[in-house]
Amino acid sequence: MHSREPIFTKPFVYLTLGHFLQALGFSSMPLLPVYLGHLGASRTEIGAIMAAAAIGGLISRPLIGWSLDVWGRKPTLLIGTVLMACSMQLVALITEVGSLAYGMRFVFGIAEGALFTGYYAVAADLLPRKRRTEGLALFGISGLVPLALNPVLGQMGFGAPDLRWFFPLLGAVIAVSAFCVLKVPESKSVEAGKRLSWKEVRVGLSEGELWPVWFATIVFGGMVSMYMAFSTVAAQSKGIENPALLWLMYGGGAVGVRLFGARVPDRLGPRNLVAPALSLYVLAFITASVAESLTGVLLSGLLAGFGHGYCFPVIASLVVSRSPGTMRGSAMAMFTALWEVTALCFTPFFGTISDTYGDAFMFSLGGLCAVVGLVIWGGLEYWRGPALATDPAV
Repeated sequence: MHSREPIFTKPFVYLTLGHFLQALGFSSMPLLPVYLGHLGASRTEIGAIMAAAAIGGLISRPLIGWSLDVWGRKPTLLIGTVLMACSMQLVALITEVGSLAYGMRFVFGIAEGALFTGYYAVAADLLPRKRRTEGLALFGISGLVPLALNPVLGQMGFGAPDLRWFFPLLGAVIAVSAFCVLKVPESKSVEAGKRLSWKEVRVGLSEGELWPVWFATIVFGGMVSMYMAFSTVAAQSKGIENPALLWLMYGGGAVGVRLFGARVPDRLGPRNLVAPALSLYVLAFITASVAESLTGVLLSGLLAGFGHGYCFPVIASLVVSRSPGTMRGSAMAMFTALWEVTALCFTPFFGTISDTYGDAFMFSLGGLCAVVGLVIWGGLEYWRGPALATDPAV
């Protein structure tokens, strides 16, 4: 029977509010390709610019992991907040597809790496062990709700040219999240002054039980990065009015499964939800490949939201439960770094596929690759995963 230790403590509420405010940055990124398209960028250029964030995030990730475990969660989050707010201001200066667009995404990637990693590391610190997956699922809602902002802008009459000023305004709002971070206590492991060597981190994160988790992260992260980069512009190219409505369905689907089914992963075992969640995202890709109307686009967004709603907290929980507690920040850094790797490798590649063969072929190929990846994950989990059907550490 699950412990009834509370999830929504005062520090957790402050952390959730801060996460909501900073998530406005990540959640607004599906609109950046729309602005870049307005400036005349091709699918290949859009893919490359969006992937520039992965370069910044990937280069800085080892330092971010070290900083979270040794220097502290709070200072790392505060620096990330400042960098993200500043990167959003840079959009006002982007009037053509060039180096500044790449630079903006590079800085954004560093900031996102620190915040993405740090917020979930702190959330795992604050949550009761036996309700960790449930808590992470509920915490993640604060990062999904801002997706609803995208279609609202379309309904309010905001066009592609207006996004030049929208992003800087959003950056000012993101800066406010720093006050929430200051209200959260530092991790006990950081306060204890534990110093980790690179060898300890490397050995700890190379344990066999983590192999299938890392691979599932690559598959899921690849699908999310592709969907974020191309779903809106693909629908727009078909003449569908206000295609950003799909993000309302995406966010609604993800929030819905977390609100009404947050306890399911802990009851069934987190790893038992990986395959169903990834399969839902595959269905979203198939739907996107054939969608010719707003209804099809919305259905694709809903399916992707269902998949995201379960897959992210399940994989994050497995990362935490299968890695040493003293290097939680480094483990989460590895988890989020793999997202950057997938964005860096997959987004430009599939952008080129789209330019050459069309959006429908790109989404179909992406779905096929995900199915193959799911089969490989199943083999790794059987070979290297824990013997128990549920993770005893959750």
